[in-house]
Amino acid sequence: MTDRDRIPVTPLQIAWAISAAIGLVVVGGASLHVAGVAELLEDLSQSWAALTVALDLLLLGIPVVVFVVIEANRLGMRRPWLWALLAIPLPGAFLIPLFFLCRERALLRRHDVEELA
Repeated sequence: MTDRDRIPVTPLQIAWAISAAIGLVVVGGASLHVAGVAELLEDLSQSWAALTVALDLLLLGIPVVVFVVIEANRLGMRRPWLWALLAIPLPGAFLIPLFFLCRERALLRRHDVEELA
């Protein structure tokens, strides 16, 4: 890989990477304390506030994952469907900033290719 092929690391990429790391540590760490699906469903059934937040996040997450897959495909990123599969086990607070980091790098790569043409 030559210097010309390298994608520069920008402050925006660093911000997305930090956000992804924080999301993984905070939400991933909190998820270790969930006693399982049965316990989670019982907790949600006890409080309308918890159920409202859970449904809001679920209904927000679906279009976000659809956007991620479509955008990854549009930018020519490899295996765009993988983002949908990763949304199941990984926290969105980690996965979405990670996608934006990869997207930013794909945009810079695409800009470099167009500039050479």
